Amino acid sequence: MKKWLVVLFLVMSLAACNKEEKLVRVDYETVEMRPSDDGIITDENQVKSIGAQLEKVNWENEKVEMSRKEDMTLTLFYLYDPNMPERLEEYKIWFHDEMDAEIVDPNEHRYGKLGREDAEKLKNQVK
Repeated sequence: MKKWLVVLFLVMSLAACNKEEKLVRVDYETVEMRPSDDGIITDENQVKSIGAQLEKVNWENEKVEMSRKEDMTLTLFYLYDPNMPERLEEYKIWFHDEMDAEIVDPNEHRYGKLGREDAEKLKNQVK
């Protein structure tokens, strides 16, 4: 009986370890709200690049309010299991004249910044 419990535990542990998240899609919406400025990105290289730029953000757990409406909203779709719905993450982004960016994660109450080079890469990947 104990052997079966050990085997069952090992199988469940291995199954849990195999569930990696994969960024599969990015939806974007710009503040102008023109249909030509909104879209869906499914190209694997472009999606990976956007994800890589957002991983560079140094987050602070802080709820902030900005003085103007965001320039862009990104919604990232992560897939864990093909039989389950995607997990969504939303980011609101403000680009500044000097091309740095401030990013807010409203669901997790996080705030972060991207430097000029990374903000420019992110903006170019989306447009």
